[in-house]
Amino acid sequence: EPGTPTRIDVDASTIALVDQHGRRASLAEFRGRTVLLTFAFGHCATVCPMIVHDVRTVRATVNRPEVPLVVMTLDPWRDTPERLPALAGQWGLAAEDRVLSGDVAEVEHALDALGIGRRRDDRTGDIAHSGTVMIVDQRGHVVWRLDGGWGRLGKLLARQ
Repeated sequence: EPGTPTRIDVDASTIALVDQHGRRASLAEFRGRTVLLTFAFGHCATVCPMIVHDVRTVRATVNRPEVPLVVMTLDPWRDTPERLPALAGQWGLAAEDRVLSGDVAEVEHALDALGIGRRRDDRTGDIAHSGTVMIVDQRGHVVWRLDGGWGRLGKLLARQ
């Protein structure tokens, strides 16, 4: 069923990409804090902006503004590090939130390590993917994964 939380334990603390400030950023820098992690791309006009908006809304609804949102691009071909500041603005990210990219091989490796399925259309460059939101615990481990619906995200986040 879409939106059913899956309990997992994946060490994501070593994944390091480039953020919108041009720095190498990793989930390790948030150690000791809960983090929301999702996946999107800038040329997506439908699902991606909705995912980012909905996760920001859930964070506000459960009154957890201190929980950073990290958005990893699914499209490192077009979402280059130079474009990340514009994406952060487009998606309304807060000061502590991050949008991550890097070279194609690095980003693809990170997405594979996190089990993010996707398919790139070589003709249009668009990425077919499901909406996935993850909760990363204070150790930098992904402990919850929600695919295709994040209605229960608030309850999970409230318990972290």
